[in-house]
Amino acid sequence: MRKIRIELPKYRLQLDVKLVKRRKPLLALSEEPIIPKPSVVRKKYRKGTFAGRLARYLADHRNIGKVFAVSFVAISTSAAFIPQTTNVQAQGAENVVIESQTNLMTEKSMIYPVAKIKINQDYYIFHKGLDLGGGLGTSIRPIMSGVVAYAGWDRSGYGNLVILEHKSGIDSYYAHLSKINVKTGQSVDTNTEIGKMGATGRASGVHLHLEVHQNGVSLNPLTVLSK
Repeated sequence: MRKIRIELPKYRLQLDVKLVKRRKPLLALSEEPIIPKPSVVRKKYRKGTFAGRLARYLADHRNIGKVFAVSFVAISTSAAFIPQTTNVQAQGAENVVIESQTNLMTEKSMIYPVAKIKINQDYYIFHKGLDLGGGLGTSIRPIMSGVVAYAGWDRSGYGNLVILEHKSGIDSYYAHLSKINVKTGQSVDTNTEIGKMGATGRASGVHLHLEVHQNGVSLNPLTVLSK
């Protein structure tokens, strides 16, 4: 409370004036944003939790109904353009359907690459192959007929490596060889000696590291090798 005194000739006037700080008016409902700032919600609604006050703000907003209506129309329109099937039928052709699929081989139709089977380490998530033990210089043969895709030194840790390509998108890897007896492009069968067992590359001892892939997917060799 402040007192203001005004003196005029023959008059003395005293006023008691109360000064009140004027608040900025809140936005009209039509001008309020759909997603408000926290300060706007707290000023408009004094009681309750912030989540409750925010819910009241949205419920009281004049344009909230329009927003829901527009969103529903947009979702409905988008759904009309979403394909309902993954199969694509060629236009102008009868009974022609383009469908991609990968059939992994699970039939045990391959032979072990060594005469005496001794498994040093199985296949698991961090070891995408099968380690077969044996003596230095043990003969290594293909698990099935194919063509040599690569024969040479591998810097990633395989050491002397032979990669064979087979039918049905199957590739087989023979790593850590002490000697390579085939060349790239050469056709081989299960009687061809492709190399000798060794410990080249990152290997803790003499063994053969065997990997089998189909269409780029690593397979557990035990699921395809016949006993």
